[in-house]
Amino acid sequence: MNNLKNIECIGNKCTACRTCELICPKKAIKLMENKEGFFYPVIDKKKCINCGLCLSKCHIYDKKIKNEKKYAIYAIKSKNIEISKKSTSAGVSYLIAKKIIEKKGFIYGVVYGENFSVNHIRIDKVNELERMRGSKYVISDVKDTFNMVKEDLESSNLVLYTGTPCQISGLKKFLGKTYENLITIDIVCHGVPSQKLFFKYIQFLEEKLNTQIIKYDFRNKEKIPWGGGYSAKIETNTGKKIYLRADFDPYYTNFLQGNLCRESCYQCKYADINSRPADLTLADFWGIEKYRPKFYDKNGVSLVIVNSSKGYKIINQLKYLFDYEEVSNEEAVKYNKNLIEPTYRNEVRDNIYEGIDELKPKEYITKKLKVKINVKTIIKNLLPSNLKILYKKRSK
Repeated sequence: MNNLKNIECIGNKCTACRTCELICPKKAIKLMENKEGFFYPVIDKKKCINCGLCLSKCHIYDKKIKNEKKYAIYAIKSKNIEISKKSTSAGVSYLIAKKIIEKKGFIYGVVYGENFSVNHIRIDKVNELERMRGSKYVISDVKDTFNMVKEDLESSNLVLYTGTPCQISGLKKFLGKTYENLITIDIVCHGVPSQKLFFKYIQFLEEKLNTQIIKYDFRNKEKIPWGGGYSAKIETNTGKKIYLRADFDPYYTNFLQGNLCRESCYQCKYADINSRPADLTLADFWGIEKYRPKFYDKNGVSLVIVNSSKGYKIINQLKYLFDYEEVSNEEAVKYNKNLIEPTYRNEVRDNIYEGIDELKPKEYITKKLKVKINVKTIIKNLLPSNLKILYKKRSK
């Protein structure tokens, strides 16, 4: 088997975890951006010695993922309302990270960088956690964090790494062995758009608003409570705050419809409750108002799937900060589709990225990211948020 040809044949299955690039002894592999703005490995054939290490460390080929034993599955909400308000759901990841920092550990997570670039960084202070809060519906570049994690672990430091399941799996393959001082969290991922597309969208908004955007929050709860719909919040350099309903926003709508994802997302092998690589899996607990209406909270309810004894231990250490109920597999997956199967790839995805370099922001967004809204959606969005929740509780 020719290893060089095989890694190139991974093609659309590649998730850009950077493990092959980081592990190559000859530095013969570089991740390069394609026309859509996604990164894929490119091999310098002059440097490659065909050792096969890249393939042996590629998580795509790893078949030892199935983990049908679940230590517990919880519905969790924070006892601290302010923590929930600032978090995507109930703030479980924030509370775990805070605990790790209090133990002199290090946190690796996703932040907005310069000009809304999205990437992983390492922090060790509680006040720095604010940058990691909230969802970023863009692919995150892990950069050199895998090497940094290894150095921290070898120095006996406690480490928490949060990311998509493919990033967690890539990290574990890179490390090559189990570390007791490593805790991992993966999120139930819908799929990831490219950084290039998100840049284009921000440019479109700035031109439309005729101002510079300094902050973008995908999952804001100030106008629409958790479970009542999706709303983004924009802050400009003039101090203006703008709220965008997801159903009327071109980027948000196409993201939710699964039109913007990296090709590997449509064949994700981690879209299975029994194939989670991390110690803990976190998600919004969609449908909690139907199964357990008394447990619903407008500030957010988290679904927490405990996949390991290590994850079970950390949750038990923090239970005094939560209200929680143990739930069944069926309740967990019913309204979290990506715990059953990958996001569906429809024909819209075929040409959604065409013209991203050639067309100006307004022309590209209006032509490629069209928003189709039916009457039912319009009426639903005009309803007060409390009536939306009541409708969801009663609907089957």
